[in-house]
Amino acid sequence: MNHSKNNPKVSICVPNLNTRPYLPERFETIFNQTFQDWELIVYDSYSDDGSWEYIQELAANEPRMKISQGPREGTPGSWNPCIAQARGEFVYIATSDDTMTPDCLEKMVAALESNPDCGICQCELLIIDEKGQPYPPAQQWDHYTLATYDERLVQKKNKRLAPHDGMLHPALFTIYTSITQLLIRQSVFQRVGLFEKKWGSIGDFEWDMRVGLVENCIYIPEKLATWRLHANQATHGIHTPKNRLKMIEMTRSAFARARACDEARLKKIDVDDFTFFLERDIVALGWEAAGSFTQKLIFLFGQLMRRPQHAIGYVLDRVQKNQWKQFNSVVRHERLKRLLQKYNVPPPIFE
Repeated sequence: MNHSKNNPKVSICVPNLNTRPYLPERFETIFNQTFQDWELIVYDSYSDDGSWEYIQELAANEPRMKISQGPREGTPGSWNPCIAQARGEFVYIATSDDTMTPDCLEKMVAALESNPDCGICQCELLIIDEKGQPYPPAQQWDHYTLATYDERLVQKKNKRLAPHDGMLHPALFTIYTSITQLLIRQSVFQRVGLFEKKWGSIGDFEWDMRVGLVENCIYIPEKLATWRLHANQATHGIHTPKNRLKMIEMTRSAFARARACDEARLKKIDVDDFTFFLERDIVALGWEAAGSFTQKLIFLFGQLMRRPQHAIGYVLDRVQKNQWKQFNSVVRHERLKRLLQKYNVPPPIFE
């Protein structure tokens, strides 16, 4: 990561692997930004669908583009080669199958420049389908887990001080749903490190939590970026007990690495308080996935042997609460709020 006074303000990073149908729209939304002080870094993982040829054509006419090819590192591992070349003060990871509004960078840069104590800016997210059409309002991001926890966090501009977001992260599964929601100071990568590829396609969960534990976040309630849902995306079908087990490992890793950055603030936090949510999810997801009632009972008996606290707790929660989706949101949210109070986490600052 090189710096000089002539460096661009923003480094836009486009990792790509075989997303040729979406590239024209992706690059058009970059070129049409109202904020133009940027460089564009494209890392292609040896695509074989015509993507690389298209990228080369664009680069021939855009001097701000730097393009390269390299090994297939997966998602989010393939983001790192782009970030390593970034020279800008801010980094925006523009996943190649998503888009952004023309004023996306302009508004997010302004938000970070107005809040120098924040390492990241998060915007609201618009969920689109394969053809670029928005999903119905009821299926949009402002009905996702962050909003069900506290709707003000997505409806109003707010600043959230570390370690607030990192603590919400495992309890709500994720609060930075798509990397396209974030504009990141390059200094954040220098402080907390890059993405770990060993976790596979959900590896950004660990990095997001790492960042949320040590960096303040400024949120702006405008749909400036999109998240395209389609069958071929890397994170398709992620809600499984196996992935929740992996998230427990990632939560422990994130806490350990975050403590290395901010030991004074995080040393008294018990990570088991937060892996609790993921352990309970394993029971809930497995119960729902089991077929017949007999299979459900067999699964539950196995969980009583492996994680008795969570198996018994899950049964008691089901008896006490009528509305269910995985681990009941009422139970989850009440417990999370108690933990924030326990560790004296500052509440969000609303504007």
